[in-house]
Amino acid sequence: MADSMLSAIYAFARDYHSKDKSGHGFDHIRRVYENACALLEKEKGADAFIVKAAALLHDVDDHKLGGDGQQAQNFLQSLNLPVDKMNKILAVIKSVGFSESGSSPDFASIEQALVSDADKLDAMGAIGICRTLVFGAARGGEMFDEAVFPKENLSKEEYKNLNRKENNSINHFFDKLLKLKNAVKTEAAKAEAQKRHDYMVGFLREFFAEQNLSGWNDYLTEYLKKQNDSASSAA
Repeated sequence: MADSMLSAIYAFARDYHSKDKSGHGFDHIRRVYENACALLEKEKGADAFIVKAAALLHDVDDHKLGGDGQQAQNFLQSLNLPVDKMNKILAVIKSVGFSESGSSPDFASIEQALVSDADKLDAMGAIGICRTLVFGAARGGEMFDEAVFPKENLSKEEYKNLNRKENNSINHFFDKLLKLKNAVKTEAAKAEAQKRHDYMVGFLREFFAEQNLSGWNDYLTEYLKKQNDSASSAA
């Protein structure tokens, strides 16, 4: 039964995301699903069906994509899932977005942690860089403005406001992507997160160096120090 349910969920997610051009298409969903499956092999004690279903559905109600907050629930109800299973999947979906969990997430279940880590990994590294640039272009945003440094300590409302003047593709690394290494929760994801984090830092170093923007590289150095100090104090 679980396999047939997952097949139906997979098909729904594939169709739902098939036309997205913002970096949240089904290629993203598939990678998150595959990340989740890989993490499940290393982390024990999780309900695999909940993790896989939530990985496939995690972006259906994303505010950036215009979701109304009900489409995942409506679809799961159509499958006649047991109520407890449906509620667990929905709880995972609602908890994993960066705008909800932030850079220091505190999850109630291993399933939430696994799906969150699977999603965060796809926002990092080479793929994360590409997705960031694609998303910015899709919404007509700027790639970079050397005169506008990121605003620090964004509130949830500020982070969600895509029209604020500091919001451009490069600043998004500071708003979110460089914080993800310290936000992954499972041991299975931490080594891969570190590798992808280092790749992004190298990209930014080269991006700023090619434009002779030593001030931005200094800003990056100080930013990373603050992140490391914060992570050390929280440990």
